[in-house]
Amino acid sequence: MCGKFTYMATWAEVVNFSAPLVARPSNAPEETATPMREAPVLHLDVQGVRAQTAMRWGFTAERNGRLFPDHIHARDDKLLASRLWRPHFLERRGILIVSSFNEGEEVPTFKADRVTPTGNTRTRQWTIRPKDGSRLAIAVIYREAMTPEGKHAEFVMCTTTANKGISGFVTGDPDQRMPAVLSAEDIPVWLGETGAGPDALRACLRPFEDDGAWDMRPAANPKSPRAKTEPRREQGDLF
Repeated sequence: MCGKFTYMATWAEVVNFSAPLVARPSNAPEETATPMREAPVLHLDVQGVRAQTAMRWGFTAERNGRLFPDHIHARDDKLLASRLWRPHFLERRGILIVSSFNEGEEVPTFKADRVTPTGNTRTRQWTIRPKDGSRLAIAVIYREAMTPEGKHAEFVMCTTTANKGISGFVTGDPDQRMPAVLSAEDIPVWLGETGAGPDALRACLRPFEDDGAWDMRPAANPKSPRAKTEPRREQGDLF
């Protein structure tokens, strides 16, 4: 399941909230988000106006005086049934505007001869990004939690069944999930601007078939000699 995504570091300054998925010049800096790091979430404020708030990825729990990400994903088919997810699904929904996201593929490992299987696997990361430089909207739900640091906004990423492309390499995942990517027309529905009920909100979360519009490829292994010798691409090439 997705454990990393990238977003435009200054997207709130250069992207119109009314059209957040429009492609932008490729020289904007990017940030990488992983669990327990913050990312900008687009949501409606108390006046019902689109706003951006930095939120931490993960509904956290405290153990031995430290915070841990207790949940980072919420299944689409559990949002209404779960006592944990339901109140946030009904009242606190947002979106992440991302440049790319990662999915993991479990691949076998081999002994030093590179022929004999060890019987173990390792996770190979795949990076998924639109070919045309546009952005993706990932559905999230969020909450304001009381932590040892005080009140802190936290979000979890909603997930759906993987689409045809992603299901081809997440075969090690028995559920074969992917982030819930929203179509442009579903964004106002999901945010709550149309007054849609639970069933219509739930209908926004369906496998997003890219129909060949996404570039999906294994991420370079930073430990490999090839990765060390290849020139580093400019940030803009990420999107």
